[in-house]
Amino acid sequence: MAPESQRAGSETTHTVRPRWTWVALLVMLAGLVLIAVGIIVQSWAWVVPGLVVLAIGGGTALYGGFFYDVQGGPGSQLREVVEGGEHEFPGAGSMRRQGEVERDVRERWLSDDD
Repeated sequence: MAPESQRAGSETTHTVRPRWTWVALLVMLAGLVLIAVGIIVQSWAWVVPGLVVLAIGGGTALYGGFFYDVQGGPGSQLREVVEGGEHEFPGAGSMRRQGEVERDVRERWLSDDD
């Protein structure tokens, strides 16, 4: 096992933008609807634009951090969408010192300022 000082330096973060994740979800759903309509009417004229819209939604999702797990419930997500906030979260596999983790838990979950 590596010493704590070496493990703490390997932390990576990612940015989550709730507003962009919801926009991406809506755009991807619109793309899927266009693809479904194209399949129903058997027309490539609907499927190709649906694939383009789906790809644009996927790019928007990557920008917004759609594929990362975030904390918070539906109420806090809606508030973040309205405010347009951005958050930095530790990446998967990042290592932190025990004192850092304890301080972060106290600040996020045990504080009374909510």
